[in-house]
Parts: sequence; structure tokens; C-alpha cells
Amino acid sequence: MAGKVADLPNKRAGNLRQRLLQASRQVNIAIVKGLNDLEFDELRSTHTALLSNLDLDGASLTVVARNAGMTKQAMGRLADDLVHLGYITKTPDKTDRRTVHLTFTDKGLDLMHKSFAVMDEIEKRCANCIGLDSYRKLLASLSKIAKELDDG
Repeated sequence: MAGKVADLPNKRAGNLRQRLLQASRQVNIAIVKGLNDLEFDELRSTHTALLSNLDLDGASLTVVARNAGMTKQAMGRLADDLVHLGYITKTPDKTDRRTVHLTFTDKGLDLMHKSFAVMDEIEKRCANCIGLDSYRKLLASLSKIAKELDDG
């Protein structure tokens, strides 16, 4: 049994989930660093959970939380933070006052526009690292994996 337990860290560190989490963390860190360099100094990597899941024309807090795999409460705290920073607004839905709608402000849309440019640079770095053909295959493979594992 002791030998099996000793093997667990190696199996865990190399599995698909851990590799994807590690890559995702590094991409988020690189995006935030790139945006910080563009004088969006108050952004943190936690903000990317909301920013990357909010449609450019807005969405409900519930939808954004579900897409991010977070509770509404946790997403609500991120939303409050981004409202305070001036990137989004929170408004009650006109037809259902229990539903909160999130929308980008002009400052938030500027942030998103610049984040696309930052992401383009990150993707170029990744393609240079493993080669353009391998990078394209990686993206296609990740799409296939996501489709394969999609239960809904």
C-alpha cells in the first residue's frame, strides 16, 4: 500500500486535469500581467472567472456563475468587486427582480478589447513554443475532448 501512495503524486501531477489546470492558471496569470502592463493595475487573476464568462452584450449573474463553475454567491462577490472598479454594472432584470444582469461599462469593453490583443500575443508565444501546426492540433484536440466529455 505504501508504494501505491507514493505513486499518487506522480500520477496526479501528470494527469489531464492537472495539466489543464496548470496551463489555465498560467494563461490567466499572463493575461492579467499583460493587462497590468497596459495600466489595468487593479485586476487580479480571480477576476478572469467573471470576465471570461460574461458575454460582451451582458448576461445574468446565474449564467456567468454556471459557465464559470462557481456558486452565485462567489460570482456575486467578484461582480461587486468589478462594479467597484468600474468594469461592469449590475442591474435587476426588468421582468424578474430576483435576477441580476451584468453588463460591461465602456471601461470594461476597453479592457476586453485590450485583453483580446493580450491573448493574441499569448497564443503567438504558445504557437512559437510548440510550433504552429502542433498548436493548431492542440486546440482541435482540446475541442474534441470537451465535446467527448460533454454530458449535456
